[in-house]
Amino acid sequence: MNIKGIFYFDPSDRIYAEHFPGNPVVPGSLIIHAFLKALKKEGCSKGYIIENFRFKEFISPGEYNFDIEICKDQMKCRLFRSSSDAMKPVVTGIIRKR
Repeated sequence: MNIKGIFYFDPSDRIYAEHFPGNPVVPGSLIIHAFLKALKKEGCSKGYIIENFRFKEFISPGEYNFDIEICKDQMKCRLFRSSSDAMKPVVTGIIRKR
């Protein structure tokens, strides 16, 4: 099973005034939290272990496509930056059930 959608990190959110002034970046913790909220929305139970999240680029506020591949004992998470050629993952990680 896959969960697909769009995360929107609102550029007007006050957090970006401080993270980083003049060059706003979405904190990695907010990105992981967005994945956890998407899983909760789909009815997945609580109790997760976060593993191996890789942030390949700085993420500016805005819209990003995401995909969560639900496997037997883990969920593979990917956040994409759209480009004219292909979807390039900019964040990858694993969330395991406890």
